[in-house]
Amino acid sequence: MSIVEVLMRRDGMSRKEAEELVEEARKDLHKRLSEGELPFDICEEWFGLEPDYMIDLGLPC
Repeated sequence: MSIVEVLMRRDGMSRKEAEELVEEARKDLHKRLSEGELPFDICEEWFGLEPDYMIDLGLPC
């Protein structure tokens, strides 16, 4: 199950809302990586999910 699917089922978000939130998190991830940070807890911070979901943000776990 993807982050978008989790947000839709668990939080009742529309697909558009969930996709927009994931895109915001993806931008945050890439910004933090460019600053030298290794934000392995980003999925928990943004979505309350374990790091396994980082692949959905474009970064392999």
